[in-house]
Amino acid sequence: MRWTPPGILKGASIAGGNQLDLDTIGESAERERISNELHEAWVRKLHVWWDHYNEAYLDGALARPVILLSNSTYSLGHWDRSRRSISISSTHIESHAWEDVLDTLRHEMAHQYVDDVSGAADETAHGPAFREACHRLRCSDRASADPESLGTQDDRVLRLVRKLLSLAGSPNEQEAQVAVQKARRLLVKYNIDLVNLDMERRFESRSLGEVKGRHTSAEIWLSAILNRFFFVEAIWSQSYDAVDDRQGTRLQIYGTPQNLDMAEYVYGYLTKLLPHLWESYREGEGLKGNRERQRYYTGVLEGFHGKLEAQEQQLEREEALVWKGDKALNDYYRYINPNVHTRYGGGGHRNEVYDAGVAEGRNVNIHRPVKDGGGGTKGLLTE
Repeated sequence: MRWTPPGILKGASIAGGNQLDLDTIGESAERERISNELHEAWVRKLHVWWDHYNEAYLDGALARPVILLSNSTYSLGHWDRSRRSISISSTHIESHAWEDVLDTLRHEMAHQYVDDVSGAADETAHGPAFREACHRLRCSDRASADPESLGTQDDRVLRLVRKLLSLAGSPNEQEAQVAVQKARRLLVKYNIDLVNLDMERRFESRSLGEVKGRHTSAEIWLSAILNRFFFVEAIWSQSYDAVDDRQGTRLQIYGTPQNLDMAEYVYGYLTKLLPHLWESYREGEGLKGNRERQRYYTGVLEGFHGKLEAQEQQLEREEALVWKGDKALNDYYRYINPNVHTRYGGGGHRNEVYDAGVAEGRNVNIHRPVKDGGGGTKGLLTE
């Protein structure tokens, strides 16, 4: 047995520990480098969007400020007139949709506009000049992005819709179908009354889904369903995934907070439902792989679209409930998106898988969330 002088093993252990420490330091430095590069990308994107809004909405009236990232966890953004800088919280960027970040950017641009152009810097921070600047910049004039509480009538309507949707989970197919039809009738009547009585209503926007370079035919069908039957205006708008530094488009919907809640619920429900239906069909047909999955998804959503269309025609025939759209919502949508380009896409190539999806889509009911292994779908209209 070879003798080792005292201290050698200890020295070897220390050397190994030093190597480990060096590796840790190297990993930490690499993470910091990546984080710095990502933050630089965010600042570049914010400058690009600042330039766009300055030209599109303000006719180039503003001088470009310095845009910075802050570590604030309580302030989403801040305009500093002395330093001529706009700060946006990096936490805000990490935890909210890019569209919300851009609303914050425009909000701070409105403060800059008041200082630089309106000549009303002595008025209160959110006074008339500021509100006018927010109107020009198509952004919220509220100091907080938190939504206001719903009105009493809206609360009653949503509570009743929730109750009906919970009944739609009944194992009795006829009872479930009746519950869904009642919920649909309630929403149609509620929105028709809002428009016919010209009641004051507040419109907002919401982002759904992921930022992608391309979207499937099924996703296009899903946006058409929301746009056609759930009292919102939908558009595929340019967006940005800040965490992954990825440019693309994302579904943006516009409407009252109540209708946005319903549309978001339907979007989440159908998005979760499609994989369940596909797995059941694939196993039943003995199909291997997922080559036909997107075709099946598209068929399901086309079938569901047809089902909702038939229900709407039934309401027109039996109860004279005719939804003709909401001009105020359309005006708001056009105000936010003054340069809208309409693009039409075709459905998937029809085959027996597609047709099977269409048939299944005619049986779909919107009710309680589809549960998955993680404990269920995150939905707003739950029991």
